[in-house]
Amino acid sequence: MSERDAKSEYIFKVIILGDGAVGKTSMVLQFTENKFNENYIMSLGANFAIKMVEFDDFLVRLQLWDLAGQKHFHFVRPGFYRGAFAAIYVFDLTRRKTFENIGNWVDEASAYLEPNTPHWLVGNKVDLTDERVVSKSQGRECAKELGSVNYYETSAKTAENLDDMFGEVIERVIEFNDIDVGKR
Repeated sequence: MSERDAKSEYIFKVIILGDGAVGKTSMVLQFTENKFNENYIMSLGANFAIKMVEFDDFLVRLQLWDLAGQKHFHFVRPGFYRGAFAAIYVFDLTRRKTFENIGNWVDEASAYLEPNTPHWLVGNKVDLTDERVVSKSQGRECAKELGSVNYYETSAKTAENLDDMFGEVIERVIEFNDIDVGKR
């Protein structure tokens, strides 16, 4: 590759938080590999994936850290918060308790993240319409109360809204960190 063809590259660490079995791992797998696994596999500590995304005239290496949601993994999570550019809080649209626990995740992460780190609220499993117990308006209201950048409803199974959500994450991280994408 000639110097003229070389693209600037940025690395953004994004943490993905929420109760166990809300679909964090499935979201990451679908976004990074276009795959969905019907069988639930509990994350042990954290899962890590990378997705290279071309954005304008540069490359973004998106490091996605899917943190285990079970309470007994609480002690390993703090180290994973360090250096995060953004946080995504995920709940399951079919399990109200996971929605009610979002405040706990925000509190935990806030103790370790830099102040004003951009964050999103995501209701996952939108494809399970008949099982839904949290409305879109409730999700939007919660996001507003949390000061989230935005609220998304996604499906790890069908990939609905995943590209849009992660695309917005990249845009906001660039904006928040005042990165001049025109500089080389």
